[in-house]
Amino acid sequence: MVYNPAEDTYFLLDNVKNIKGKVLELGCGSCYVLSNINSDFKVGCDLIKPDSLKDDVEFVLGDCRKAPIREGSFEQIIFNPPYLPSDKIIDIAVDGGKGGVEVTLKFLITSLRIVKKPGRIYFILSSLSDYGRVEQFLKKMKIKYTKKQKELFFETLYLYTVNNV
Repeated sequence: MVYNPAEDTYFLLDNVKNIKGKVLELGCGSCYVLSNINSDFKVGCDLIKPDSLKDDVEFVLGDCRKAPIREGSFEQIIFNPPYLPSDKIIDIAVDGGKGGVEVTLKFLITSLRIVKKPGRIYFILSSLSDYGRVEQFLKKMKIKYTKKQKELFFETLYLYTVNNV
């Protein structure tokens, strides 16, 4: 199942639409975000190929948690992972595993390997997930990040920007 653009998608896009350089989106779904950013080199990776792709977006079919991409290949990495807490990952579009952050942590570890230095990683989490675990991981790894938030009536969305220097 492909995740349709929603509030979290738009929040991510509003903050990354002008990024430059080589951009990779992990778990790109419909490629809505990639299709609407201004970068000249855009690649999406997902388990399911989107129904349609714009000519300026390349696509890699595969498990983003094990992205078969060379180290330091991208200057910018973005992802809006499934972040709803779940005991089992049944719906890959929304189930984030234990605490809602299992997929996020795997994407983040992959991103830290793939991103160039210096480079940036942008990702979304929700107040419904155990986002503190992700913050603890970043602090333990001595990785600097910033966090923006957007209040919705049923949750708060967080946009993390990781500076990989």
